[in-house]
Amino acid sequence: MTMKAMQIENANIASLGYRLETADDVDRVRPLLDACGLQVREGQFDDADEQTYLVAATPAGGVAAAVGWALYNGGASVIHSLSVAPSSRGGGLGASLLASTMLHLREEQGVENIYIGVHRRLASYFSRLGFVGAEELPESLVDHPIFEGEFTQAMARRYGVERHGLDQSAFCLIHNTTDDATLPVGSVFWFRQSSAVLEAQYRGGRVGRGQLLGAMEGGTLRFLWQACTTKGELMRGDGEIHISTLDDGRRELRETLGEDPGELLLREF
Repeated sequence: MTMKAMQIENANIASLGYRLETADDVDRVRPLLDACGLQVREGQFDDADEQTYLVAATPAGGVAAAVGWALYNGGASVIHSLSVAPSSRGGGLGASLLASTMLHLREEQGVENIYIGVHRRLASYFSRLGFVGAEELPESLVDHPIFEGEFTQAMARRYGVERHGLDQSAFCLIHNTTDDATLPVGSVFWFRQSSAVLEAQYRGGRVGRGQLLGAMEGGTLRFLWQACTTKGELMRGDGEIHISTLDDGRRELRETLGEDPGELLLREF
């Protein structure tokens, strides 16, 4: 097994007691894939330039979760597996790991399009991550085995396409230096919007459950938030977030506080 020379950090995953590793050998994650009923299909990596797994490892060296992807010519990537051990589910580990993967592919690898093949019942989950149905695939991926299957739907996350509103969107916490910050970098926010009313769910680190409710006014979101920690502590507050759009169509949500400000930054992935 050859370890990739890349640095991917996620404080949320570290706070859950796991460490991040990268590997290019499926044997590192095969026991997890088997436990989740996933298989490496024949010919899956034949035309790939590079294939990698991002692994959330336990202190004992086991694999609690993994995301696998392959890079192809033309700035495309295929995420071919997302697996979380049954004992590690329910805490947001998979979503946080996937967020780190997609941010790495876009910002470090320069990927223009990310493709996945999912069971149709999971399509709504991935649509919240910006994926849409991929009616046409690049020629190099048309015969990729990940898209085979009667109930499999090919989907793509296409960067450079502007999205309107925050309904059915997901953001990763990139930076948090607010006073008494309890939410670690790498936490994921899931947004829904109806007209000017917006709400979000989040979790991470000591925050077992968090909710945000707000109203949009142009490029500004005024909001109330409340959270319950894993120790049963209740917290609440309010604030104002400013929305901006990056060159590749992704949005950023930024809250700045005080004269010597703390700052919270969320980025769409």
